[in-house]
Amino acid sequence: MLVVAFITAAMICVLSAFNGIDELVKDLFANFDTPLTIIPSEGKSFPDSLMTDQAILSIGGVKGVSRVIEEDAWLTYKDHNAVSTVKGVDQNYLALSPIDTMVYDGQFLLEDESFFYAVVGLGVRSELYMPLYDYAPTVMNINAPIRGRKLSRYKENAFNREAINVSGIFSVNAELDAKYVIVPLAFARKLFEMENDISSIEIFLDDEKNADEIKQKLQSILPAGLRIETRYEKNALVYKTNASEKWATFLILLFILLIACFNIIASLTMLIIEKKKDIFTLNSMGIDASGVERIFVYEGVFINLIGALLGLILGLALCFVQMKFGLIGLEGAMVDAYPVSVHGVDVVGILLTVVLVGSVFSATLVRLLVRRFASNAMMKVD
Repeated sequence: MLVVAFITAAMICVLSAFNGIDELVKDLFANFDTPLTIIPSEGKSFPDSLMTDQAILSIGGVKGVSRVIEEDAWLTYKDHNAVSTVKGVDQNYLALSPIDTMVYDGQFLLEDESFFYAVVGLGVRSELYMPLYDYAPTVMNINAPIRGRKLSRYKENAFNREAINVSGIFSVNAELDAKYVIVPLAFARKLFEMENDISSIEIFLDDEKNADEIKQKLQSILPAGLRIETRYEKNALVYKTNASEKWATFLILLFILLIACFNIIASLTMLIIEKKKDIFTLNSMGIDASGVERIFVYEGVFINLIGALLGLILGLALCFVQMKFGLIGLEGAMVDAYPVSVHGVDVVGILLTVVLVGSVFSATLVRLLVRRFASNAMMKVD
């Protein structure tokens, strides 16, 4: 019984931990990626005039749009180098996105009356060994390849080079922190020579739950050569990996549950041996072998049920303690404690799975044991 309880508790804790990670990942990507993004079907850019803001805003539920340029570039700071993705955003992006809440150091400033500024990811900053001082500006160079110029022939002249002040450092997650540098859209247009082109149009919604419905409406007015991605589709690998790990771990624990059922069988075997005289007495009172089988099968089912309920209580208690007090911490992460989220569907599914699998497995083996031991007991009492 205790083994079943511990395994049930482990299932609840593990699935709740994966749920917590999944929700944390969604929250982190939500601070950077918009619910919907219009991108070219082929290539990396499309004409800025191909889709107007008014056409997108005419769809109900759309809160705002932002035009974006994303291209890879070579960054230099003193003697240090890094390759990063430069993301040029307009003022709408700053007004609608919560990215400014993810500032790790400095401030989220992209331009003022005199200068353009860049906000770099924490991983990019580490790779460039870049300090950030309030009393002295940090200036880095961004080098973008000039279209049509081969590096082997033009060497350093194959790049556009622009210097820019660094105003702040952002931190979303390890992947994005090591990849992105955010700059003003006007700076990106000049750097990448994309005066009339953009990489994408990012769409903000009033309610992200309606993303799929709004996507269908937008597709009906979308010009040829463009397509729409949801945040999930854009980061599908991350979400699918987490889901795969979650259910792979669940299956491993389910296999351990099957092994634990042998513990129950061992207990029932000893009980059947000890109850030979009682079995003979029941038989003398008119209860046949099938009746005796039912008694021990019900006992096996109740052991699984009670063990599952105890494990359910234990697992939920551990999850509550973690959510309330954060006993298991995370060093150097975006959150202080390991994230946990209990889903009612998971709890009910685990309870039914443990009771059903444990009961069927136990009942099958108990019938075999009862037929072997109980029949002997009915014929002869030692």
